[in-house]
Amino acid sequence: MQIRTRLTILFTLIATCTLAGVLIVAFVVYRKSSEAEFYHSLETKAELAAKSNFSKLENWKALPQTWIEPESDTVNYSDNLSLYNDNYQRVYTLHPDAVPVPAKALQDAFQYGSVQFKQYNLLAFGKRISLEGKPPSVVIVEGRWNASEAIKIRNILIICFFLGVSLLAISGWYFAGQALAPVSRIMNEVDALYPTNLNQRIRMRRNNDEIGRLTQTFNRMLDRVEYAFRMQRLFLSNVSHELRNPLTAIQTQLDVLLQRERTKEIYEKALQSVLEDVRAISSVEEQLHQLARIYNDPNAIAFEPVRIDEILLQAKSRIQKRRSTPKIVLDLPQMPENDAILFVHGNEELLLTAFVNLLDNACKYAPEGAVILRALFHNNGAHEIFVIDQGKGIPTDEQALIFEPFYRSPRHLQIKGTGIGLPLVQSIFKLHGATLSILKSNETGTIFQILFPVQPSNSNLA
Repeated sequence: MQIRTRLTILFTLIATCTLAGVLIVAFVVYRKSSEAEFYHSLETKAELAAKSNFSKLENWKALPQTWIEPESDTVNYSDNLSLYNDNYQRVYTLHPDAVPVPAKALQDAFQYGSVQFKQYNLLAFGKRISLEGKPPSVVIVEGRWNASEAIKIRNILIICFFLGVSLLAISGWYFAGQALAPVSRIMNEVDALYPTNLNQRIRMRRNNDEIGRLTQTFNRMLDRVEYAFRMQRLFLSNVSHELRNPLTAIQTQLDVLLQRERTKEIYEKALQSVLEDVRAISSVEEQLHQLARIYNDPNAIAFEPVRIDEILLQAKSRIQKRRSTPKIVLDLPQMPENDAILFVHGNEELLLTAFVNLLDNACKYAPEGAVILRALFHNNGAHEIFVIDQGKGIPTDEQALIFEPFYRSPRHLQIKGTGIGLPLVQSIFKLHGATLSILKSNETGTIFQILFPVQPSNSNLA
């Protein structure tokens, strides 16, 4: 069942129940009001009868019992006037065969002064009177209430009810269609999207309602889908290039070596070159593996308290083993007295990989001068780490691109690289809730800043 049909049925049911309740209440109120007016007329007749009919009545003896019990709930007279003495005996009546009033009604009339009750198909009103020189008595006026007006009103309300239900169903179907029209439009626009036109977006409306937020959600999802497709195409083209080059170099060198006998020195030199190419392939594979691990299943990565200063020391040591220049200076201007402050919640292997890649990148593109690794530790755990080099800087138009996977600056194509390092670094820090940004970059060098988030209680991490 479609949503439009369900909404129409639900709206019609709710409106129908509401309409039925209102009409029933209106009919009941009208009927009660009509009966109250009729009882009021009976009361007026009782007062007139007490003043005119019974003030001159001489015989107050009980009348003989000549009435006959009706076979149904209907009596054969339409009205009656009776008088009962304090012994509950009828002393006057217009219809001698009329059914006597129940003793309970007379008792209530004597006790409370008046009473309203139903006598078969008649409505009756009893009023206690006290005539001069006479014992207390009760006047009973009976009359047939004409229900034809109430029946007419009831029939009109029933007709109005069914007409109203029909109009409500039609209105509900129309308004449900109007409410869901933007959703249908969004569905049609999404259906028209293909991998070849993922740059298109769903048209936004000015109003910021639920449909507008749904459109924004779809567009954000399309941004991610377009980014994933673009990364996939970029991955296929760049990875094939990064793997093909060293593999081609290995094959070429081995083919040349096998053409004829070589000296030991040439073999050693060739094997050293092949080893470098294998290490390059292994590095690309390792970086791709870690990048895929972060993107595919970040929840499976184990986090634990780790000391950030020890990670920085390990990263510095690894880079110095790889490169003799430039010199790496670890600057820790103010170490906290409480070692627990140095702990952060994270994955030691990934954090070490991030700092190693960031330092290696600084050394690669700034071979002259020193690379400074500076750390400012704060009591709340929001530590600041700076990687400062003395290179030629990063142009403004490239600063956003260097974090895109496989991006290589045209200025450094002669330097070996994969274009995976900085995107991997940024993904790792983002996984840890930290931010990586370029604080400054000009012809005198570049400063990368890593800002960690506020950590939980240090005592819980230590």
